[in-house]
Amino acid sequence: EAKYPGIQVEMLKKKTTAGIKYLQETAANNTSDMFWASAPDAFEVLKGDNLLQKYEVKVGGIPEKVGAFPIHDPDGYYKGFAASGYGIMWNTRYMKAKKLPIPKRWADLAKPVYHGHVGMSAPSRSGTTHLTVETLLQGEGWENGWALWKAIAGNFKTVTERSFGVPDGVNSGQFGLGVVIDFFGLSSQASGFPVEFLYPPVTTLVPANIAIVKGAPNRAAAAAFIEFLLSVEGQEVLLDPKIRRLPVNPDTYAKAPADFPNPFKDKTLGAAVKFDLMLSKGRYNVINSMFDVMITYRLDELRAAT
Repeated sequence: EAKYPGIQVEMLKKKTTAGIKYLQETAANNTSDMFWASAPDAFEVLKGDNLLQKYEVKVGGIPEKVGAFPIHDPDGYYKGFAASGYGIMWNTRYMKAKKLPIPKRWADLAKPVYHGHVGMSAPSRSGTTHLTVETLLQGEGWENGWALWKAIAGNFKTVTERSFGVPDGVNSGQFGLGVVIDFFGLSSQASGFPVEFLYPPVTTLVPANIAIVKGAPNRAAAAAFIEFLLSVEGQEVLLDPKIRRLPVNPDTYAKAPADFPNPFKDKTLGAAVKFDLMLSKGRYNVINSMFDVMITYRLDELRAAT
């Protein structure tokens, strides 16, 4: 709004699944200009429903891929503006007070020592959590992946209503560890909270995206917003301590802190799982439902069995 004073931005905040449903239900009388989320599989669902508008980006400096994953949709319907990885954050004071070891991999969270100390959202409530669940299922295999998620769930303190409830819980010490998208951990750390974050070996790196909705009433303004996000200025905004997202312009990392993750230099980041977007799209709702049936609604039973 500062750069374009004639444009007023109004945001309608929804869970990813609710955002998809909203665009599907309002398609006949659409009033939305853009869809903005961290989950590329959500954009594939909308693209398959013919609810997105193609757009060709004018700004340069953005490579074709981050790791092995295309930054922009090859068909032109949505654009990546930041890279996202998934991992574990923890409260250092909490861990010290409870004498808990630092986890190194997903399987560590299933150890009895973490019983009652872990927080996570549900994939049906959060697109980023859905990607985390899907990543582990692809990395470990369907049966082993679900077995591991159930084992980890036995140590849950809670399943939060929204994804940002996890970093809030870790930051405040409500629970010690959380399963999160990377920028939740990185921004909490940069904002002065006593937390740390790591990418487990089995993780992936995919772009967070933005798209113009088909029939957008303010298409020109939506296009200008996308161009700003991908510009030098827009990419540098991602480094703000309150945001801390991974830019998709490699040159932006020259202004990042020395210890800031750089997927264009660290080729191991997210390399363990080559994320299959079409597989994820095809079972999107199935995984959300299965997690709730096997974990969210059986949390007391899983805790008691641990």
